[in-house]
Amino acid sequence: MTTLATTFRAILSGLQAVIGIVAAKNPARDQILGRIYVHLNRTIQRFEKLVAHWRNNTLPKPRVSRPSPARPQSTPILPTERRPIWRLPTGRAWLIRNVDHYNFRGHASQLQYFLATPECVAFLAEVPRAHRLLRPLAKSLGIQMPGDPPPPLPKPAKPAKHPCPPPLREQPRAAPPPLTIHHPIFSKAR
Repeated sequence: MTTLATTFRAILSGLQAVIGIVAAKNPARDQILGRIYVHLNRTIQRFEKLVAHWRNNTLPKPRVSRPSPARPQSTPILPTERRPIWRLPTGRAWLIRNVDHYNFRGHASQLQYFLATPECVAFLAEVPRAHRLLRPLAKSLGIQMPGDPPPPLPKPAKPAKHPCPPPLREQPRAAPPPLTIHHPIFSKAR
């Protein structure tokens, strides 16, 4: 019998393998694909820890939010000292768009099926922290988490600024003029 953690690791390892294939074919995208790879690895590790705590009944108690004490004024960072902050993109299905590979969509489908299994649904219901961990991953793959509302429908397209002119109405056709033959044989005057 497979456990939640091993199944999750297998699915995300498949995603990582596809990322490796795409990175090998397109070295210009190594930086973003490397960050995605590391992010998936961290997600695997955090999920495995949560599952282990859940199985052992040792889940940490949820934190109580307290107002933070006033921080002392720090010295401002000069513009020359700032480092660029690399953040992963956001938005629905951004990961599918960045790693455009047919196997990647298959692994995303496997993850959606895995999240809908009864054992995983029970786990997510009991451990809200796991739900918060997996929601960004599911959104990035364009899949829906169990219990989440469906994504909003896309907005209707705006009408064109210059619509096509209306079709021309057909004018009634006039009767053709009578046939007149102008030939010496058919003329009456001889």
